[in-house]
This record gives sequence, C-alpha cells and structure tokens, in this order.
Amino acid sequence: MSGEIKRLRQFGKFRLDAQKKVLWHDGEPVNLPLKEIELLCVLTENGGEVVTKNELLEKIWSDSFVEESNLSRHIYLLRKAFKDFGENEELIQTVPRRGYRFAGEVKESGHEDLVIEKHTLTETIIEEIHPGDTAVIRLASQNLSAITSKTTRLFFSRLRARFLVPAALLLAIALSGIALLRYNKTSAGNPSGIKSIAILPFKDLTPGGAGDHRGLGIADLLITRLSNIKEVNVRPTSTVMAFEDQEIDSVSAGRRLEVDAVLEGTIHRAADKVRVTTRLVRVSDQSPIWAGQFEKPVQDELRLQDEIALQVVDALALNLTGNEQKALTKRFTESAEAYELYVKGRYHWNKRNYEGLQEAERLFRNAIDKDPNFALAYVGLADTTAFFGRRTDLYQALGKALELDPNLAEAHATRGFAHAIHDWKWKEAEDSFKRSIELNPGYATAHHWYAILLGIEGRYDEAKAELRRALEINPLSYNFLADLGQVYYFAHDYDTAKEYCYKSLELYPDFVFAHQHLTNIYLRTGEYEAAIEQTLKGELSFSDVANRTASQDKWKSAKLAEALDSYHRGGIKEYLESRMRICPTCPQEPNLPYLIAWTHAFLGDKERALDNLEKALEVRAFLMAWVKADPVFDSLRSEPRYQAILRRMGLES
Repeated sequence: MSGEIKRLRQFGKFRLDAQKKVLWHDGEPVNLPLKEIELLCVLTENGGEVVTKNELLEKIWSDSFVEESNLSRHIYLLRKAFKDFGENEELIQTVPRRGYRFAGEVKESGHEDLVIEKHTLTETIIEEIHPGDTAVIRLASQNLSAITSKTTRLFFSRLRARFLVPAALLLAIALSGIALLRYNKTSAGNPSGIKSIAILPFKDLTPGGAGDHRGLGIADLLITRLSNIKEVNVRPTSTVMAFEDQEIDSVSAGRRLEVDAVLEGTIHRAADKVRVTTRLVRVSDQSPIWAGQFEKPVQDELRLQDEIALQVVDALALNLTGNEQKALTKRFTESAEAYELYVKGRYHWNKRNYEGLQEAERLFRNAIDKDPNFALAYVGLADTTAFFGRRTDLYQALGKALELDPNLAEAHATRGFAHAIHDWKWKEAEDSFKRSIELNPGYATAHHWYAILLGIEGRYDEAKAELRRALEINPLSYNFLADLGQVYYFAHDYDTAKEYCYKSLELYPDFVFAHQHLTNIYLRTGEYEAAIEQTLKGELSFSDVANRTASQDKWKSAKLAEALDSYHRGGIKEYLESRMRICPTCPQEPNLPYLIAWTHAFLGDKERALDNLEKALEVRAFLMAWVKADPVFDSLRSEPRYQAILRRMGLES
C-alpha cells in the first residue's frame, strides 16, 4: 500500500492516483470520464513539458481512430472541471501548432495515510399516484450514493484501521436510512428549482442497434418538444450529441452541460414491441426526480415521446400556456427513419464547412423523400441552400415548410435569416426573428441569427445579449462563441474578440468562421504572421472536401506558398496584393468583389475599395450584409459613395 500511495501526484488541492485512475479534490473523488483521467495522467507525468497532440492520441487512443477535434474537446472539458472546483490558474496550456503542457506544480505525495471508500446502498420506491382519472406509475429509484458515495478520507495508522472499518460501514448504513427518510419527505411535494435540463441520447439495448442512432432520435424529439417551454432551458441536440458514444454517467454529463437536471433512458426492441425506460435526475445531489417505463407496438414508437414529454413536465411541475401544451405533443413526422436523417443532417450542417453542408443537403433531401410532409426537413434544406447562396432553392424549401406548418419557429427563424442576409429587409427580418422566439424561446439558432442582425445594424449591446441568451441554451456551441467574438470585433474590442474565437476553437479546432474572424482581428491589430496562419487554417477547414483532385491541391499549395514568400519579401502589403492576384484564376462567385474591397480598404486604397463594394452591391454578395459593421471600412464612412451604398441597402444611420 505504501508504494502505491507514493505514486499519487499532487497539484493544488488535487491529488491524482495515476495507477487507479482516480482524481481527488479536498479528499473527495472527482467524477470524470476515464479518457479525461488518462489525459491528465499523461500531462502530469510530463509536467512542464510539451506533449504533442500525436503523442496524446497514440497513448490514449492507440486502439482506435480519433480526430484531433475529439482531443480538443476532452481538454476543454478537463479545464472546465478544474474551473468548476474553483481552480482559476490555467493548469493546461495550449502550445500553438504543437500540443499541450501541464503548467501546475506537480508533487509526488508520500503520505502513509490510508484511503477507505464507503460502499453505497440502493433502494427502489414504487409509488402509484392518480392525477385526475389516469393512474401513473412513478418509479423513484433512489440512488443513495448521493449521500454515501462521497469518499471519506480517514487518516489513521495501519494498526487501528481494521477496527474502524466496521464503524465506517455502520455509518454508511445509517446515512442511507436518513437519506431515504429525507427523500420521502421532499418528494411528497413538487420538485422545484429546475431551470435547465439536458436530454442525453438514449442507450439502444437492442442487439445490433447501436449504430442506428435511434436513441439520439428519441432524445432529439424530446428536446424539440421541451424547448418550447419558457420556464426551462433545454440543451440542443448539437450539444448532447457528443455524449452518444461516451461512457460517462448522467450526472457528470449534466455538470459538463451546466444543467440542473438530466433525462436519460434506454430503448429496446423485441419482436413487435418497443420498450423505453427513462429517469430524470437532479444534478446537484444526484437525487431522482422521476422515472418511468413505457411499452408500445413498434409502429407507435413516435407516440412514446408524447407520453414521456408530458410526464417530464408533470414531474417538474411546470405551468404551461396553451401554445406550450400544443407544442409538447406536436407530431413532426410519422417516419422514424425520416427524423433520423434530419438529426444527422443537422449535425453536419452545424460544421459549417463545404463538406458538411453538402452532406447535410443530401440527408435533408433523403428525409423529404421518406416523408414529403416533413416541414422540419424543408427548413434544414432551406438553411443549407442559404449558405450556398441559392436563393431560389432557399425560398422554395422555406415556402413549403411554412405551407405545411405556418407556426413552425424554425421556419420563421430561417425566413428572418433570408430577409437579412439575402434581401436586406431588416425590419421584416427582425419581425421574423421575434416571431420565432415567441413561438419557441428555446430555439437557440433564432437568438443567434437575431444577434447577427443586431450586429449588422451596429446594435452591439443588444447583439451580445442575444448571443448570451443563445449560450445559456447551448453553452458548448462553438458557432455562438465565434460569432460573439465577431460582435466584439465589430465593437473594436479586439482582445475580447480573440478570447471568444479561441474558446470556439477549443471546442472545434476546424471551425472555419472562428479562423476567419481571427484573420480579420489579427490584421487589424498588426499581428500579420498570426493572421496568415489563421487564413490558411480557415481555407483548409472550409475546402477540405473528399472530391477535390490532387492537381487542385497541388495548384492551391503552390499559390499559397507563393503568397507566403511575398509576405516575407515585401511585408503585409505585398502579401495581400499577391492574394488578390490569385483571385482572378479562382472560380467566380459573388463574394469576390467584397473580399477585394475589404483588402483595398485595409491597405488604404479608398477608390478601389469603393469600386469593388459597388460591384458587390450589384451582385448582392452574401458578405455585403456586414459592410456597415466591419471596422475595416472605418476610413470610408465619410465618403459619399460609401454612404450611398448604405442607403441603397437600407443601412443608413
């Protein structure tokens, strides 16, 4: 035992047992997934030294293929765990282009103390209640580990240890009895204080069903239903999706997602039946709020979500409006297969790169083929074609969605985005966003896009407030974090802008918009090499598609190398001008004049900047929506031609 204890690594109030893979804080175990513990073991073993990303991937995921973004996510969650325990120092530092280093002071612990772990008891209470005329069976599985699983560290000599073990066990049993009485008293009334909830992907227990994503589909349906309720924030599917294949308990996931409660469940299909078991758990003390078991014929699988959603609302004692009650049991499609395709499409759409958008469009079209009356799938298709600038396809899909469901919040948000970015109808856009938020205050994308509109109009404080509202709903959205950085960039607060963009990249290192925002920020602050690095990363993140040819890659690499050489020879002016010389050989697209105008404005050539802005105006370039907000055009604001452009776009002050 002594030899094992000496292998404990101590830093601050933490103690890491690298052999048993346990992290302690102030004598209590920290609930972390195994991969994060293994990461910490490698980093602390090399304390003060840089551990490359490849080394970490090889040591921790040697038996599987894992993308670098997965590593970054685990690092982010590990840092967040330290922060949750009050550790303000940046213990894990990112070393750009290399890897990570553990910056805390690591000491080998040599105490002769003994650690005793108390075991847990579990009681199951089955209580029948009768709301109205309907009998509902509530299964309250009281896991008394909320009281007794906290490990008690008892310091004493080895000679006395064996006499105290029975006493510790008796103490655990006594505490279990107290906890049971306490649960019976507090559960008699309605649970309270639940302001946020995460619905985790259900575990599919059907043999061979793990790859079908049916459990994720059930979670998404419940998320969509419950997000219409104003009293509670529901984490979106794009956030909880990361936990689909992770071996992590629900309470730990809830802490990562910063919610008050977590709904978890299992799904099992046998013959012509489908059985779903669910449990709603309070994160703060791990106490169960509600649990239930449902069974229906396979053809009625989608109806299970109605019953589950209603009982969750009942368990939370939420007061619903008439519209919220209708939304709770709203049926989006009768095809489970169509809904699964839609969920996968949203996952790829959130990547915002070329390959992701292409795959999203394919999946949304397949979902429509499965169910031509599936309004949400048409919204997904409209959202995708909006980013490709295909206005005809956008409005055709959006029109079909609103025809099928005039009160679909997601469709109104998409209409607001189209009005703002493609039509420059700012008032109509704002009305659409407000209507979307009224219909579904939990739809984070509506808050996000409304913030973009506010930023375009120069209403920066309002824009920040809407993005923070979106982040309350989804605190792990790299998209929201990056665009909050852009709003700070518009407001000339470049340091804060960088901070939010890098927070975005911690979650998703290949997020193209974060790289693009950082390019603009670094150019404005005169950090030119950093700007060039972000430019290259952004281009690779967006254009990394499977169907590009080797000759195209070779051509692009040569041109980029030429541009870098020009920077080292002639500074930033020569570099930017060389990039403009590349543009005429690139495929022509509407944003090209805007990008050239941006460069000329940065270099101080007002006339050429204005010439190209007028060209971008004529072709209705996608990026022209930001012409008023971007600080690069500060030098043009007093120019009559610039003011005329703003008037034609309806953006005059």
